[in-house]
Order: sequence, then C-alpha cells, then structure tokens
Amino acid sequence: MNDLFSGSFSRFKSEPNNSPDNYNPKGGVQMSAMGANLDKFFEDVEGIKDELKEIEQLHQHLHQSHETLKTIHNAKSIKNLRSQMDSDISLALKKAKLIKVRLEALDRSNASNRTQPGCGPGSSSDRTRTSVLNGLRKKLKDSMEGFNTLRQEIGSEYKETVKRRFFTITGESPDDKTVEILISTGESESLLQKAIQEQGRGKSY
Repeated sequence: MNDLFSGSFSRFKSEPNNSPDNYNPKGGVQMSAMGANLDKFFEDVEGIKDELKEIEQLHQHLHQSHETLKTIHNAKSIKNLRSQMDSDISLALKKAKLIKVRLEALDRSNASNRTQPGCGPGSSSDRTRTSVLNGLRKKLKDSMEGFNTLRQEIGSEYKETVKRRFFTITGESPDDKTVEILISTGESESLLQKAIQEQGRGKSY
C-alpha cells in the first residue's frame, strides 16, 4: 500500500485534560457569564467530532479487512479486498486533512474572539475554546497514529506474503526491489494462483 500517512500529523501537540468530551454545550458552560455566544463554536466542534468518529470506523473496517485477508485464497477476492483497503486508507487521509483545515479555521475564530470584550486571553471563554480545540487536535493525532501503525503492519505482512509466494514458485528469495515491483505492478496477486497450483491451497502462506 502507498505510504499515505507517514509524517503527516507529527506536529500536533497534546496537552493534559484537553479532551473534546469535557464540555456540555447545553448546560455545562455558562455562556452568558463568558460574555460570548459559543453556539457556533460548539456546532463546529460537533461536526469535527463526527468526522473523527468516521475515521475511527474506517480504522475498524480496515482492521477487519486485514484479518479477512489472512483467510481467503482466491486471487480475485484478495485483489478486490486490497482495493477496498486502499480506498479506506485514502478516505481516512482525506477526512484527516479536512479536519486539520477545520481546526485551523477554529484557531482563527478563537483569535478573533479574543478581541471581544471579556473574551481576551485567560478569560473563561478563551480557556474553554482553547481546551476543546487542543482536545480535538490530540484526538486526531492519536487516531492517525493508530491508523498509521495498522497501515505499516498491513504493508509489512503483505510483503512477507509476496516473498513466500515468490519462493514457492521460483525457489529463490526475492530482494526488496523485486517485491516492490511485484506489488506496484499488481503481479503479486497473480503469484497466488501460481503458488496454489504448485503446492496446493494455503501452503504458500
């Protein structure tokens, strides 16, 4: 699979007690006392949280597909499943980039809000906005780190599978460059049927 996530989110910083779940937009926050209306802010936050949930669902789906991949031996089925896995990874990356843009927009909104009376740095309004925003950043960072770890695991295991298939057919161990070429050209999938024909179903794994 393509190296879709490496280095994309390393600059997000985490801070303690900054979970986006630590607020109650309907009662826990005294908006009038803050001197600012936070309705729009919390509406944007809820939208970001929904996007984060979708990334988590894609993560779970990718994990399930990875486990299924270990149990099927039909080349066409494997190819279709790997295509779906690539699609899930691409969609997760797009959603993560969208969230990043939305977080940056909230940063600008927070900066603008600090110019309002009673909402400057250190005010209740500013502390709430900053805490929630930092919590969202941490949640995105943790989510993408978990996704990247799974992606690397899938890629590593698939390369080992391709190496075993190649050895089954040729009796030789391929170097890394050969494995990369087999994967990038799609030839790695056709190796499965050849390996099954050589040694019987399942013995190439």
